[in-house]
Amino acid sequence: MPWTLSVYGENGKIEYMKYLRIVVALVLIPVVGAVMYELFYLVAGMAANITESTLPFWLGLGIYFLFQLIFAKPLRVYVFGHELTHALAGILSGAKIKKFNVAATGGSVVLTKTNIWIALSPYFVPVYTVILLCVYGVAGWWWPVSEYHSWFLFAMGFSLSFHFALTHYALMQGQKDLESFGVFFSAVIVLLVNGLVIAVLLKVLFPRDVVLSSYFAAAAGRTVLLYQWMGEKSWVVFQKMR
Repeated sequence: MPWTLSVYGENGKIEYMKYLRIVVALVLIPVVGAVMYELFYLVAGMAANITESTLPFWLGLGIYFLFQLIFAKPLRVYVFGHELTHALAGILSGAKIKKFNVAATGGSVVLTKTNIWIALSPYFVPVYTVILLCVYGVAGWWWPVSEYHSWFLFAMGFSLSFHFALTHYALMQGQKDLESFGVFFSAVIVLLVNGLVIAVLLKVLFPRDVVLSSYFAAAAGRTVLLYQWMGEKSWVVFQKMR
């Protein structure tokens, strides 16, 4: 059986409006394309201009992949973080935790309610990265943490790489989380939110190198161009069908 991670609401079911979500996902595809296009060029530009201050982050990204190639995948650690994200999203949504189970082969959380935020949050919230960021930020109120900033950036890169690699692995095994609201709709939402979350994280880590206003403006402009292109092509097809 494939490894599956899941979250269940009352009666173990998630209600959804299948066809409406398909339409919404189709409408959002140009937005996703524009966001991911701009994210690619943002990351590529930063990678092409690595400095001494940003190098630890990129080393962390690369070293985790080497770690996973050489050693076994730390699946239990990933599953715990995955289910913890479900649980925290549930608590923030007013749900109560009925059961929390974690094993190397999979895990589950039983909640009193569910929604798309609860179901999909582990796929776009790098929980260990967020925890590291919060710990570092809070520690900075009492201790001079700036001398450890390089190690912090390394840990951030390492944890992000961990999240991307094992989230990809989990998705390849098949996930009921995505099926709950429709795989197509869920995939579009996960891609879109990941593009936004990664850009914001990069801004937090490298405030001088990332200009979010420019990123969002470029993504919005490209989205408009894609919609215009789709409209023109649709009009041409419509004219030929008349």
